[in-house]
Amino acid sequence: MPCKAATLPALLSALLACAGAAIAQPAAPNVLGAWRFETARYDVDNGGGCQMTGSMTITRGPSANVYACRFIATETCPWGEWSAEQTCVATRTGAKLEIESTIVKLTPATTSYAPDNWSLTIRSSDLMMGELRSADIADVQFRRGPAIIS
Repeated sequence: MPCKAATLPALLSALLACAGAAIAQPAAPNVLGAWRFETARYDVDNGGGCQMTGSMTITRGPSANVYACRFIATETCPWGEWSAEQTCVATRTGAKLEIESTIVKLTPATTSYAPDNWSLTIRSSDLMMGELRSADIADVQFRRGPAIIS
């Protein structure tokens, strides 16, 4: 039995579908390196609000999507200021970066400061946006380059 000839539109449609699947996706932005961050104000119901700023360095970790990181966060509130040096592990899934932290040193010392964890979306090679998830929750932006000026 002879093969049935395919129509040109059907062939083109099949070819385009296969070609679309084969086209390489652009490389995901590299998150390695130095970052600066700044949160929106939080805890506004408790005296006017706090804000956190700081810097983080992300380095290669034990596997392709797991990174090591270190950062210093400065939390400024109407009733005081704290500086927290922390280590962290960042886990990447697609454009999401989840960061779990451990406090190394806190100045001044207090028992009421929680590790600063982050849930971020990688927007570009120099911008990540998301949330601080600690004792409080706040929107945050991470940017490469010089300190963020507010």
